[in-house]
Parts: sequence; structure tokens; C-alpha cells
Amino acid sequence: MWFHAQESPGSHVVLKSSNGIAEEADFQMAADLAAFFSRAKGNKRVPVLMVPTDNLQRIPGATPGTVRHRKSTICWGEPLRGIQHIKA
Repeated sequence: MWFHAQESPGSHVVLKSSNGIAEEADFQMAADLAAFFSRAKGNKRVPVLMVPTDNLQRIPGATPGTVRHRKSTICWGEPLRGIQHIKA
């Protein structure tokens, strides 16, 4: 799954689940990290796009990291929790 703060520049977070199915806590951590590493990190809650990586497409000629996506879900990330994940 690919996570990115909606309409806010910042890092993309990819959650890879190679040892089974990811749990809800894994999705929440990825959303929190995407919120923390975005320009929206000053907000309490940040809308984060969650998209299966199969539904991403690079845009030819666009700047690096710019993608087109389909079938996204909005989840909410909390930047303060994101920094706690990093410190743990």
C-alpha cells in the first residue's frame, strides 16, 4: 500500500507486508508517518491517501515522485503519533 498526505507535498510511505496481511495498526502507523513527513505536519489530523501500489502510475515528463492514482481510500494520520513511531 502507498500512503501520501492528500494535496500536501511530502514523502510517500510504502507499507510492504511480506510476512502476511498487514493489520489495522500497520495502516495507521503508515498514515501517521505520511502525515508527519508532509508539509501538513503542523495540523492535528491530516487526510492521507491510501492506494494499492498496483493502482499507481508514473506520469511521463513529470517531476520525480509525481504519480497518478486510482481507487484511493482516505484515512487520517496524526503527525504527533508519527514522530512517536520514529522515536520508539
